[in-house]
Amino acid sequence: MATLDIYTTRTMLPMLEQLFAVRTFFLNRFFKVAPAVSTATIEIDIMKGKRRMAPIVNPRVQGKIVERLGYKTFTYAPPYVKPKRVITAQDSIRRAPGEVLYGSNVDPQQRALDLLARDLNELDGLISRREEWMAAQALTTGKLLVNGDGVRDTIDFQMPTTHLPALTSTRKWSASASATPINDLVDWCNLVAQDSGVVPNTCVMGLSAYKAFRDVFLAAKAPNPLSPINITLGKIDPRVMPDGTTYVGSINESGVALDVFTYQDWYVDDIDGSEYAMMPVNKVLIGSTNARAELHHAVIQDMDAIEGGLAAVPRFPKSWTERDPGQRLLMVQSAPLAVPHQIDAFLCATVL
Repeated sequence: MATLDIYTTRTMLPMLEQLFAVRTFFLNRFFKVAPAVSTATIEIDIMKGKRRMAPIVNPRVQGKIVERLGYKTFTYAPPYVKPKRVITAQDSIRRAPGEVLYGSNVDPQQRALDLLARDLNELDGLISRREEWMAAQALTTGKLLVNGDGVRDTIDFQMPTTHLPALTSTRKWSASASATPINDLVDWCNLVAQDSGVVPNTCVMGLSAYKAFRDVFLAAKAPNPLSPINITLGKIDPRVMPDGTTYVGSINESGVALDVFTYQDWYVDDIDGSEYAMMPVNKVLIGSTNARAELHHAVIQDMDAIEGGLAAVPRFPKSWTERDPGQRLLMVQSAPLAVPHQIDAFLCATVL
């Protein structure tokens, strides 16, 4: 009976699809996954509308021509990632984590299968975390700073400077005596709605920003327990949610309705080796789940993918062996780009 080669791409692809991903709150909350394309670049049309009205004319004169609104097309080359793992014969012989020390009945073939699943899971997780980092950077800065081996570029999504406000010292949320976080959120939501036509429904706070907001809010509510501001935080009732978030509550004030979250996840920067929060601790993000934002994937630039008809996929796993020294290499390739098409529907403020 022929044995199944577990390292073929067509065997690994379904296995890869069943693995658990890392925390991806920004992607899950705001981005939809677009179909992978068979080109190395992605063209994005950005069109910003205006609230024009039909011109008034005398019924006995000619109609007035209304010019079409223009749009800009940006061509982006998604960053390419291809994390790789080396597998040796010793890895299939060595006891796996959690396996009994003595008398184990796990044979090397089964260990190889388990090891493949763990390695695919880790490599896929590295790519998923890079995609989440892209989403976080795009929403909180309006740009992606692409910096890697042989690659250095800036992808600018044209976020207006007014959507990146920074509070002055007297208005910072840490200045409890003069801070007005509810008014700030209302003003920012109105600005987003005016500029984009999309009403925000989500607020994500960095941890330090949330603590300052909590302190100011509770201090303001204390003398007036019947305040019309409806927020679960006032009852001290936050709820831990999946993918690293805590649902704080909801704000309903002056026509603004926001679900408020904090997001606890981090990444290690591959340039300086330091660890950073996905959501900067001193910032507040406002956005809408109804805004158009998509996670795109460009073509896999690998002959095995092209010849096998698998070039237009979000992930392309492949494996091959080297004879001396005897080892197997496992690699997963992807060309992702998180694009907030309606960039005006997002605002990220520095509040501390």
